[in-house]
Amino acid sequence: MWEGVSMRIVTNVVLFLSLGIHGCSGTSSSQTSDGGPDSGTVATASFERPISLVFKVHLEPQSGSDAYKKRRDDVEAVHALAKKYGLLLSIHGNGEFWQYARELGDEAVVRGWLAEGYSIGPHMHSVYEERDGEHSWRSAQPSQMTDATFVEELWKDHERELKALLPDITITEATPYNCDDTTYATQMNQHGYSASGGGREEIAEPWIGHHPFHPWRIGASNLEENLASPTVLVTHYAQFGEADKHGPNGTFADQSLAHHKVGFLLIYLNWLNAERSGDSNDKVWMYGFLTHDTKSRTDVVASLEEWIKWLTENFGNGKKSVRGNTILKPSTIRGVYDDYVAWEREHPNTSSFNVPTPTLSGDANSITSEQRKAIYPEAFWGLSELLRADVDNVANYTRAVSDFASQGVSCHEIEYGSRADSAKRAKRWLLWKESDGSATVNLATVTGGAELRYWNVRDKSSTNVSASAVTIGSEPVVVDLGSL
Repeated sequence: MWEGVSMRIVTNVVLFLSLGIHGCSGTSSSQTSDGGPDSGTVATASFERPISLVFKVHLEPQSGSDAYKKRRDDVEAVHALAKKYGLLLSIHGNGEFWQYARELGDEAVVRGWLAEGYSIGPHMHSVYEERDGEHSWRSAQPSQMTDATFVEELWKDHERELKALLPDITITEATPYNCDDTTYATQMNQHGYSASGGGREEIAEPWIGHHPFHPWRIGASNLEENLASPTVLVTHYAQFGEADKHGPNGTFADQSLAHHKVGFLLIYLNWLNAERSGDSNDKVWMYGFLTHDTKSRTDVVASLEEWIKWLTENFGNGKKSVRGNTILKPSTIRGVYDDYVAWEREHPNTSSFNVPTPTLSGDANSITSEQRKAIYPEAFWGLSELLRADVDNVANYTRAVSDFASQGVSCHEIEYGSRADSAKRAKRWLLWKESDGSATVNLATVTGGAELRYWNVRDKSSTNVSASAVTIGSEPVVVDLGSL
């Protein structure tokens, strides 16, 4: 399996150590990695659980046996990618996909996924089986999806086909679609699904600037938590590569490759802070991403591979933090659930989530900076704001800067500004030191400016500093030329 990495930049060396990375044959030594171990001194190590990486696939409603075969092949392309880099897949499918798999003799394919440690569940899309002929699936009307009795029968349609394909397998996870929160919570419980794929957490994008970093037991709606709930939500982003509005709240999220890299640095830096400060909860951390059988085109698979390769080179292959903790591990929806339950036993009546749902009037996507700051659950609210991607602005990872590697300082360049007009964008630089202590770096040649705006990543306050002498410590720093 993957293990952790520290993020100091190392030039012209990429090591694949073959620590359980299935099918990984290595890469050319001419490549440049974004990360590597920091050899600086650290205080006494504190324990922090690794960040679980969840790679999810949704199987959509079909339109005939030929469409099924094409989608099955699309899934196999993603499957090959996961095997190459030692990842695990969580595959949640529409009932008709499982129906075709049984009828066309693909049971062995699906059982092969299970044998590799993947997790499987139904994806209750808003289609149901009329049962007036072969593959007589119909699209439900919006009004029907608010009817608990109708939704109950719809769920039965989907799970019946998966059970018919795998009658000896107990399925304990599912991803609902387009039913109200109360119905969803009731159905999950009634059907014995203890782990849920994402959806309702998408509203976190405007509220905290990114998806939650932790799973939780769902409350009545959105980000509400109920420690007595039988259902654990395992959060993940929607379709990889897209930047659009999604879900029942019409929430905008940037799932592009360029912003996923920024998003992962956000969770990594908050994880490092928890590790360094000795967070007594040693929370359950996770980062999830998703693709669909209908959208796993050649270009999407290539982009996914670039993303996974970046993660592998910087966070995988046995690398650990300077405090000795594994940073990243492949997981599944079920794996995160199991980790969460184990964590709960050690921390009874405690939250690993801590994102209070704000009381808002009007549009749930509209929230002020003050409201966002009040509910932000992690250490670096200012960093989330400075690297926020939304409907108006991008925050795109562009490159790693290796100039300060000898000083133990990581530096990453990020493009920020107008989504609609690339001419109205500027660069920001994100820097930190993995080990204790500090270093002074000369950013003048990197940034092209003599003076920089230096941001406090906790409260988003700023001051001006000389570019030739910027102090970098273990907490992240963001600098720019003040042009936006």
